[in-house]
Amino acid sequence: MFLLIFIFHSCFNLYIIKFLINTEVFMSENYYLISDNDTHMPIRCTMQRFDHLRQHMHDFFEFSMIVSGNCSLQLDDHIYSLKADDVFCVDPLMLHELHGVNCVIVTILFNQSLFTQILPIPSQPRFFCVSTVSEHPEAISELRSLIAHIIKTNIDKKEGYELRNWAYIYKVMDIFYRNFRIKLSTAKEKKNHKYAMRLSEISQIIQQRYTENITLKELADEVHLSVPYLSKFFVEYYGMNFLSYLNQYRLMHAVQELSTTDKNIDEIAIDSGFSSSHAFVSLFKKQYDMLPKEYRKEQKSNKENSPQQIEQHNYIAGLKKYLINDISSNVTTPTADRIIDFSVSGSTIHLINTWKKMMTVGRASDVLISDVQQMLTQLQLAVGFEYIKLCGVFSDDLHVYTEMPNGSPVYSFSYLDKILDFVTDNNLKPWIQLSYMPEKLAKYPNKRLFGSNVSQPNSVASWCQLVLEFLRHIAARYGLDVIKTWKFGLWNQPNTDNNLFGFSKEQDFFEFYKETYICLKGFCNDLEFCLPPTFYIVSDEYENWYLHFLDWCRSNGCIPDSLSFTYYDTKLMNTNNHTKESFGFVYTMSLSESPDGLKDFVMQVLRERRQLKLGNMPIYLSEWNNTPSQQDLLNDTCYKSCYIVKNILENYDRLSSFTYQALTDLMADAALPNKLFFGGLGLFTTNGIPKASYNAYTLLQQLGDEFLGRGDGYFITRKDTSYQIMLYNYQHFNYLYANGERFDMTETDRYTVFTDSEPVTVKCKLSDIPEGHYKVSDTYINRSHGSSFDQWIAMGALEPTTPHEFDLLKKASTPGFHQRLADVTSDGILELNATLDLLEVRLIQIVPLL
Repeated sequence: MFLLIFIFHSCFNLYIIKFLINTEVFMSENYYLISDNDTHMPIRCTMQRFDHLRQHMHDFFEFSMIVSGNCSLQLDDHIYSLKADDVFCVDPLMLHELHGVNCVIVTILFNQSLFTQILPIPSQPRFFCVSTVSEHPEAISELRSLIAHIIKTNIDKKEGYELRNWAYIYKVMDIFYRNFRIKLSTAKEKKNHKYAMRLSEISQIIQQRYTENITLKELADEVHLSVPYLSKFFVEYYGMNFLSYLNQYRLMHAVQELSTTDKNIDEIAIDSGFSSSHAFVSLFKKQYDMLPKEYRKEQKSNKENSPQQIEQHNYIAGLKKYLINDISSNVTTPTADRIIDFSVSGSTIHLINTWKKMMTVGRASDVLISDVQQMLTQLQLAVGFEYIKLCGVFSDDLHVYTEMPNGSPVYSFSYLDKILDFVTDNNLKPWIQLSYMPEKLAKYPNKRLFGSNVSQPNSVASWCQLVLEFLRHIAARYGLDVIKTWKFGLWNQPNTDNNLFGFSKEQDFFEFYKETYICLKGFCNDLEFCLPPTFYIVSDEYENWYLHFLDWCRSNGCIPDSLSFTYYDTKLMNTNNHTKESFGFVYTMSLSESPDGLKDFVMQVLRERRQLKLGNMPIYLSEWNNTPSQQDLLNDTCYKSCYIVKNILENYDRLSSFTYQALTDLMADAALPNKLFFGGLGLFTTNGIPKASYNAYTLLQQLGDEFLGRGDGYFITRKDTSYQIMLYNYQHFNYLYANGERFDMTETDRYTVFTDSEPVTVKCKLSDIPEGHYKVSDTYINRSHGSSFDQWIAMGALEPTTPHEFDLLKKASTPGFHQRLADVTSDGILELNATLDLLEVRLIQIVPLL
């Protein structure tokens, strides 16, 4: 079951709601904080998944809707069967329980004091609403729509969303008051209301004083009741005595700290109000049938997953149908103006264009696929990269190593020769990643990942002999002077867990690296040997593994010639501290909520290079994207073209390479979906249709080689007497999408995850341009031009089935183009205006006419 919760706090008294709810519900592994508290409109929105919401009560009003699945609601001694789209409410301090399988529930919670502040006596009305037995279908429909719009509003957070939140919640209160209020017409109902008020008062006191040694007598004095009466009251209305209730509340707090902090058991016991750690442990063992340390270990274990697994889901997609035709939600933001006032007469910096240093394919064997060869050739002709990273050159699919019946090694580089011949014929130098392990050499023959054996060698000497034979072979075939211009690396992401690319022991990999280093340098000391491509984490709490590794290399005389990193704009979802002693990590990851993740990585790794006193040692970003997922729907859209342009321009030439992953969706790592646009990582679809991301590279290629300046959303260069201005309107996706929930995104409507979809008007004033006549050309990528995905949508979103249909889509997906003439007078001023749609990229070229 999945629960989405919004908590509305009264901004009049800033009363903070404390939860009196079973902690297990809130500590599930699928936890998403959509909106946190702030001073203007303190809202907390979370999403969680659970199988059973045990009997509980809380001190706030809630109303919920079943989005998908079926469940049973136990409320006030009645059981109601609910299905998708059913709505119900729960009054404060009313016991309720939910049972469901694969059920998704959306819940909105707000402080009951809002009624108190507005309504006359009775100050806290009671309500009953279960849609299956309701006589107000129109009111139920309104509530469904309000739930959907409250969620959408707090995901998007458009300007003024705080006001809309209040408008929605007052509308909710109005609907409930007019349609579902229980009138206190009898003495019994008034008595029940009186008891509810007393329960609220008692709960608030315990929430405030649970860390103290509060006694039943002290509580009785505060609420002006006798001790015997209060004792009986607890048993009757809470189902337990006072001390049990108090300890249950303390236990709830303790479990939260146990799951979210690194505090020891003694600290947690004291923080939670227990008299001793023994008292805490005893109660915990009774409640959970395990010790606190075992529970903590289990929670950490449940979080483990692949560091490159970014799961996406549509748990609350059922709400999308309730977002239609609501005028109040269609909030428009005025078109923003961006002013560029720039003199072209300043000093220039020559650009090295390190973004063209290296490209990559999925793995080396993919180059043998004819379709991949065509795409690679097309990209190389359009851009002209210097290197290509070849991963998995020793994988068994290339048959480089076998053995005779007597165990004698047999080396064969025939398939590898075809790969190397093809890339060198396309003016690409190989960047060879010495990986993976031939099964005959593997210590663990069954350890496979993406079809390759990723085991450490059974014999490092036999591995080194394979490396040596390979070096001799390529030196003889291509010449030693030629391969001195190539680059070599070892393995892939050795800092990941043993279930991935990591070795069982850190020292095993260190020795593996050292012996390979000695082998390669012994063959030719001039060969460049890079740091093993390391999965890099940008986090204050994470000390990246390579720092410890380089210390070891210094001590053992095997410092690499260059650094190499894998970086994705992702973040660890846990908050535990990691040190150099923890070799490897396997934690669930989510997409970064920061639009500047790559810049943060670049600046951090440059700082570390200075701190390590490595001089100008090259830093290769040998694998990069915002996501490692082959099924992220944004990969096919204009988002990816704008993401590439933004990040390359903001970090231009700061690293020695920016290697985008990957060339094509056609990667042999796993089975491919039977769809044209399934969210693959490539610049091309599986059948060679260029995406918007490919066209981004063709625009970057047209920039000049002299850098003039850059700023928010622009980059200006010069080539001879012409000028180039690259503009981009980047927006980052919302928090919910970063954490895996697509919500109202669909296969054909993929831009709903961007809050601000309004265009930007750029007013550019260039000064000190020589007087004369100029041709101004605009080339642009947006949803109308240069995006094959969006053209596919415009064509009807049916899967192409004939070569003619594929060809039409290709031709329709070229960037937009427009030309005009402009005159620059003696004042040297050229003014240009452009309106950029959401995620648009636009290259303006200013060329003098002779």
